[in-house]
Amino acid sequence: MTHTFDRPQTPPEFWTKPTPVRDRVHLLAHQVRQGKYGRRGARFAFRTATAPLSGTGALARHFWRWVRADDYAGTDDHIFREGVRTRRRRTAWWVGSGYLAATAAGAVLDTSAPLLSLGVVVSVGTTVEVRRRIVERPTPLKLAGFRKNTPAENTVVRAAIDAKLGRAEGMRLAAPIVNEPGGWSTVVQLPPGQRARQALGKEADFASALGVGETQVVFELLPEHAGRLAVYVAKSDPFLKVYPSPLIGWTQPLDFWAGIPAGVNGRGRMEVLRLVDASLLVAGEPRAGKSAAVNGIIGAAALAVTPKIHLWDGKGAGDHRPWRKIAHTAQKRNAPGLLAHLKRMQARMEEVFDLLDAAGGSTKLTPELCRRFGVDVELTVVDETRYYVTSPQGDEIVEAMVDIASRGPAAGVLLVLASQRMTTDAIPGPLKGVCSLRWAMRCPDTTASNAVLGQGAAGAGYNASDIPRSHRGVGILDADGADPVKVRSYFLDDQGTDLVEVAEAAYALRAAAGTLPDHVQDAPAEDPAEKILAAFGDDDRLHTAELAERLGDGWNASRIAETLRPYGIAPGDVKIAGVNRNGYRRQDLEGVLTRA
Repeated sequence: MTHTFDRPQTPPEFWTKPTPVRDRVHLLAHQVRQGKYGRRGARFAFRTATAPLSGTGALARHFWRWVRADDYAGTDDHIFREGVRTRRRRTAWWVGSGYLAATAAGAVLDTSAPLLSLGVVVSVGTTVEVRRRIVERPTPLKLAGFRKNTPAENTVVRAAIDAKLGRAEGMRLAAPIVNEPGGWSTVVQLPPGQRARQALGKEADFASALGVGETQVVFELLPEHAGRLAVYVAKSDPFLKVYPSPLIGWTQPLDFWAGIPAGVNGRGRMEVLRLVDASLLVAGEPRAGKSAAVNGIIGAAALAVTPKIHLWDGKGAGDHRPWRKIAHTAQKRNAPGLLAHLKRMQARMEEVFDLLDAAGGSTKLTPELCRRFGVDVELTVVDETRYYVTSPQGDEIVEAMVDIASRGPAAGVLLVLASQRMTTDAIPGPLKGVCSLRWAMRCPDTTASNAVLGQGAAGAGYNASDIPRSHRGVGILDADGADPVKVRSYFLDDQGTDLVEVAEAAYALRAAAGTLPDHVQDAPAEDPAEKILAAFGDDDRLHTAELAERLGDGWNASRIAETLRPYGIAPGDVKIAGVNRNGYRRQDLEGVLTRA
């Protein structure tokens, strides 16, 4: 049976533009229905009545401080300050005498002159007070009803209905449409019994109905009302803009405990990531912006001066090169070394927990306790996690990572895991489960997105596979204790001077603070399989006897075979210069050691 879809025709009156008078009356009725007009009117009347008194009083206080020369209170030359004060007192006497004389002369001719003179002073004070209140507003002044370049209320309601945010009956706006910096916003009241959370993920449908780009629409939940949805519509795509990192040009130590500037959300506001609260998992497909996000985290930790940074690069391409001179550890493709490091971090956790237990009070490390105990935050960044968790030491590495990710933040031992593979072998389930902070860059499909953000995330409206390929650096940040939000990470040009500039500033700050690492420490153990690969040099194949000789003392055929057995590599017939013996091929080792 074939079904034919007939689109309902929009009635002509829907497009009729309301007259300005009708629009203002509608806005007034809307405010009365919401029960806010009376409260706002009373508050406005009170503030209006007190503005002349407050402003005149503030004007008098500023004038008196000027006469006393308080702006020169910090000078050591008291004779100079007294001279300034004398001149200003003389000026005040002349101005005051002239004002009183003019007022008295005017009173002879007109008895209302004193009142007019007082009115001038009060008017100036009122102007000063009104200007102060406008400047000190926590949010920019928004005039509801003056909706320049914003749609009419019925247009927004119709778009919400067409996008199937809820039933048509009962759909309305709970707040006027107001201008915002870079767009406009309102609050949609869904029909009774329908939750606003179910509308998440329908931003593209709403944008289509409204006639704007799908990334221009931002939905936010309101904690005080489960049936209301905050809507923001940007004038242009906010995720196509490049936002330079605020770390560029930073010259003072950064407060790592206050949070890391992660990026900018759809409303153009900064999103801050508190890494001291939990461990972080960053994942996404190649060239999606994962490296920029990780570099931003490393840069913030470097500028914070005190955190100790440990970098473990599983790709081996030198992405962490600018940070090596300030990092306490910087190793490439060294699974045994990472395992030894993680065990040291576990030992550090136990030491800190013993200190916290003995001190009493807080069971979590704080900046004050760091200074008291003489300990620092230990930040371990593991790039291309899959290389390490699939190595022969993988099971032990995963076990140690799970322990650190679950208990470490309370002891200041933090873990950041990055991967461009979203499969279970790259991110084992037990490890992913203890990473409360997750940052998903663009993913190839819904399954991969759920592998990062958690099962059911896509169904709840958080799907990283919907991010367009043109939006490099855009991802979904799921911070512990808040709903996930789409963020464009701050840009640090790793091909230019940005990364080097931040690293140089961090080096200077750490040198001044005396927190540069001591690189004389013994390097972690080298992966023996990497050593075997290095022994090949430029040769494509080697007999076992020749390979053992190149490796040096302690190496023989049995040890080579035992080392390479976990990688699935066994000796075989190798023909070199017409001689056929047991040996190994270089491409076999590269095939298992260079996988990302």
